[in-house]
Amino acid sequence: MTTSASGNVVTVDARDVAVMDQRPLPAGTTNAMVSFQLTWKGGGGRRRLAASTPAFAGQFFRRARARGTFAASEEGFAFASDSRKPARSTFAELGIERNGAFLAAAMQCPRCAAP
Repeated sequence: MTTSASGNVVTVDARDVAVMDQRPLPAGTTNAMVSFQLTWKGGGGRRRLAASTPAFAGQFFRRARARGTFAASEEGFAFASDSRKPARSTFAELGIERNGAFLAAAMQCPRCAAP
């Protein structure tokens, strides 16, 4: 994973990751490999979100988009997206968040503030 210095671009590049493909019929699992390259880009400033139940706080870009390529294979079957035309998101979210025990501890400290 790489992140730009300003945090508005994040890229995840995974190659030949071994996974188990689990299927309902015929029931069972098969060894498989997946590869993907995804890039998220955020813009338009950031918005803050917070909720006390469940404990959550975050800062997210007002606009975000994602693009990527995907491929998978198992014995006798494979598929891949068109690497010349990466898939585009219809919805994407990019930001930072804190939740659960981490946020609760920060909110109890009088010197610490939620993001």
